[in-house]
Amino acid sequence: MLKGADESVMEQEDSASQHGEMTSWDINDIKLPQHVSQTDWFQEWPDSYVKHIYSSEDKNAQRHHSSWAMRNTNNHNSRILKKSCLGVVVCGNDCSTLDGRKIYLRPAICDKARQKQQRRCCPNCNGPLRLLSCRGHGGYPVTNFWRHEGQFIFFQSKGAHDHPRPETKLEAEARRSIQKAKTAFSPSSLRLKRIQEIEVTLAIGQ
Repeated sequence: MLKGADESVMEQEDSASQHGEMTSWDINDIKLPQHVSQTDWFQEWPDSYVKHIYSSEDKNAQRHHSSWAMRNTNNHNSRILKKSCLGVVVCGNDCSTLDGRKIYLRPAICDKARQKQQRRCCPNCNGPLRLLSCRGHGGYPVTNFWRHEGQFIFFQSKGAHDHPRPETKLEAEARRSIQKAKTAFSPSSLRLKRIQEIEVTLAIGQ
């Protein structure tokens, strides 16, 4: 049977009403939508002023994962997790790798570790490193908010990142592993190991 005009209009109004409910909420609302017909696919690089509703079973949402370098910040509402962007660490010489890529390192989360990181040399050209801070939310860092309610995890981002994307956590771990391997097999490292072996041998012979 064909649907009547009135029935079609009512369905369109219901759909529009549900869509409005899904997009009109704010993370600080007392009540958040619970009649969610479809949850969002997880977004690894959320940017600008966006909102997402994830399933409470989404593993990435459970971990409050983001490929931006975000750290927990104080929030007056214990039900809402607040994270702020740290920006990206770049080469002070603005160098490029052989394949033309720029150096966009992931900032360390801890303040002391981040300061120590900036005293290191660029892994590509040995030049100085500098932190390019995020100022995409009215001069302040972009902020992400997470809130668990019932069967859903609500996400809201405020601000647009004004800097390049940093390397992901996996890329950072892979780069550090390669650097450790290179250091372990460098001539100076091998020479030091040989000296230590000789010292041990002499000590045993005494």
